[in-house]
Amino acid sequence: MRGPDYFRDASDLAGALGSAHAIRVRCNGREDQYWRQYMSDMLSYEAPNRGNLRSSLVAKFNDAYQETSRDYLKCDNRAVEAEARFARQGQEIAERMAMHYFPKKPD
Repeated sequence: MRGPDYFRDASDLAGALGSAHAIRVRCNGREDQYWRQYMSDMLSYEAPNRGNLRSSLVAKFNDAYQETSRDYLKCDNRAVEAEARFARQGQEIAERMAMHYFPKKPD
């Protein structure tokens, strides 16, 4: 069941992916679509059809990308550490979502 907590978590995950993508692009160039591909995968599972959920997740990703791009103007140790931090945050959110919303059924 998707409730307010689910939507918050999905939005937070989109934001973490957008922030990580901004730094990855800053450091590796526009060809590097590593984190954007994760976002695309998430959308195909969580919001495959056009609608409010998909639009809000895309907006969160894009807003986080823009904000992080303004905060990290060059690729330095600070930026690399931030990308790793955003990746950890995203992983924690994804794991929480998997456990809470899609628990494994006992054998």
